This record gives sequence, structure tokens and C-alpha cells, in this order.
Amino acid sequence: MARIDDIPPVRADGLQLVENRAFQERFWRAQRLAWIAFGALMLAALLGLTGSGGPLHSRVLHFAGASVEMPRIARWEGNDEITVTLRDADTLVVGNEFFDGVGLQRIQPEPETVLQGDRQEMRFSGPGKVVLQIRPEHFGLVRFDLGIGGHSRPVRLLVLP
Repeated sequence: MARIDDIPPVRADGLQLVENRAFQERFWRAQRLAWIAFGALMLAALLGLTGSGGPLHSRVLHFAGASVEMPRIARWEGNDEITVTLRDADTLVVGNEFFDGVGLQRIQPEPETVLQGDRQEMRFSGPGKVVLQIRPEHFGLVRFDLGIGGHSRPVRLLVLP
């Protein structure tokens, strides 16, 4: 610990400073790394990897006779949409694991019939677009099965806080 009586030497430029050059260089290096990390985080947000828009925010799943556009990453207690385009198929099957972590706010148009069991099976009146408005209730990884027209596949949705 420096005492008050310790007077630093006068530098060639006339300043009388106590400086630890090694510490200063380590600090500058840490500062540059922090700027790079912040820049990477900003780029990830602009690309949509933090939810709520961007080119990487959503993905399209193709089924025989239908396609599903859904978010890759959603925000906890934030509203989002899953859009199902039915061409040949008329049945949408969603595993019950989906409903454990995500609240279904609205289905437009409403299905003609809903069958329950270990999954939710919704029948619609034919080709067209179906919009499911969702709101994640828990953050984490939601794994569920999604099926259309007899074809099913596992799907993951990452919910960020």
C-alpha cells in the first residue's frame, strides 16, 4: 500500500503519475473482449436469435400436404404465432407436452372438432390457413410432437426469459 509520503517520479512529459502499465494493458485487453462480446450479442439480436423478429426468428416445417411457420425462439409471456397452411391435409395434431409449457390464446379459424388424449387432434374444414396465437408460460426448452395428415415429427421451441 502506498503511503502519502511516496511521491511518484516526474515523467519525461512532465506528468507526475503512478501508473501500472501491465495492469492498464490487461484492462484494455478485457475492454476489447467486452466490446467484441457486446457486438456479437447485438448481431444475434438483429438476426432474431433472441426472439421477436429477424430473419432467423422463425422456421418453416414442411409436411406432406401442409407447411408450418413457427418461431425457433420465443419470449416468456410474449405473444407469438404459429401459422399452418393446409393444402391437402385437414388434421393438425399437437402433443400435450406443448400445452404444458405454452398457453394457446386463440385458434383462427376454430377447428370443427378437437379430440383429446395424449395429444390434441384438431380437424379443420379443408385447405386454408390456420393461425395459432401462443403465449409461453415457462422459459426453457419445450419439446413436443407436431403432426399433419398422418405425418408427425418432434419439434423444439426455445423460450427465453
